[in-house]
Amino acid sequence: MPALTLPRTDSDGTGPVPSVETPNASMPSRYWERLREPDALVARDLALVRSVPRARPVLDVGCGNGGFVRACLNNGMDAIGVEAFDESARVASQRGVAVLQAAGETLPVTAGSFEFVRLKEVLEHVQRPLVLASEMRRVLRPGGTFLCYVPSQWSQLYPFPANFYDDYTHVRAFSRVGLRRLLEDAGFDRIEVEGYTPPLRAWQRPVGALASRVFPFLWRAVAVNGDVHA
Repeated sequence: MPALTLPRTDSDGTGPVPSVETPNASMPSRYWERLREPDALVARDLALVRSVPRARPVLDVGCGNGGFVRACLNNGMDAIGVEAFDESARVASQRGVAVLQAAGETLPVTAGSFEFVRLKEVLEHVQRPLVLASEMRRVLRPGGTFLCYVPSQWSQLYPFPANFYDDYTHVRAFSRVGLRRLLEDAGFDRIEVEGYTPPLRAWQRPVGALASRVFPFLWRAVAVNGDVHA
């Protein structure tokens, strides 16, 4: 499916969204285009998708190189990705992923189009996270499931997977309370937030399990769109 490049507008449609900068296609690829999601994290997210009755596709916003979308497809689940970065969208498309190239704050889809929306480590990159979170709820059907990850306030302490400040496009980290309040203000219900520290190697798993309980690298939130008018 060819990538779609769409104009980015603010919430009233009158101007540009002051969000994450999008490099043009001629720029060299960065580490986020090559980032491989840990197998354990992907497997856990797939299990959550399987637990949700699905009549509509899965949407992965900020899909990077398309790894999670491909995992869904390989497991018989309809899925599509959204990616703002030109190079990432190109790589995902080359790997057989249907990808829309668009800003997450203004998705070119009708309300209630998806059963499950995943937003992994994207909210920390934008200037207006409430606009982005509200858009995720808009494209979910009533009762649809939202999954997101954000760096915690302790993410700056980690040499692995990556220090928060290693990525200059990061705007903010989140506390558990801050993430919950954001999702509540966006209109989500039944919000569950837990710590998660993804192990990149087998020997890191015990460390990650302990760190997830004490000072996690990420917060993992699952919420429901309870708005019957979404």
